[in-house]
Amino acid sequence: MGNFLSATLAAFFAGGLGAMGLGGGGVLLLWLALSGTEQLTAQGVNLIFFLPVGAVGLWSHWRNRLVEGSAALPMTAGGLLGLGAGILLAGNLPGRVLARLFGLLTAAIALREGWGAVSIFRREGFSLFRDSSGKGPA
Repeated sequence: MGNFLSATLAAFFAGGLGAMGLGGGGVLLLWLALSGTEQLTAQGVNLIFFLPVGAVGLWSHWRNRLVEGSAALPMTAGGLLGLGAGILLAGNLPGRVLARLFGLLTAAIALREGWGAVSIFRREGFSLFRDSSGKGPA
C-alpha cells in the first residue's frame, strides 16, 4: 500500500508540474530511478505518462489562446528530430551509462538554476544575514 501511495503522489506532482510546463517528467524519472526501475524503462514510462499530461496542458493553453501557432510547426519538427536522436542514443547505451548521463544532466540543471537564484538575490540585494533594514542579523 505504501508503494501505491508514493507512486500516486509522484504521479500527482509530476502531472501538476508537467501541465504547468515545469518539467514534471524530472520528478517522475527521479522517483522511478529511486524506486529501482531500470533507467530505460523509467524513461519509457515517463514518455507514456507525458502523452495525456501534455495533451491536457496543450488543450488548456490552446483554449486560453496561449499557443503561438507560427512557432508550433518548427518546434514540433525539432522535437521529433530530438526524439529520434534520443531513441537511437538511449537504445544503444547500457542502462548504467544512461543513468549516469541522466544524473549529470540533473546536476547541471540544478547548478544552473541555483546560480540563477544567486544572481537574482545579488541583484536584488537579498541576504539571509540581514534583516529588512539591512543592518545585520535578524
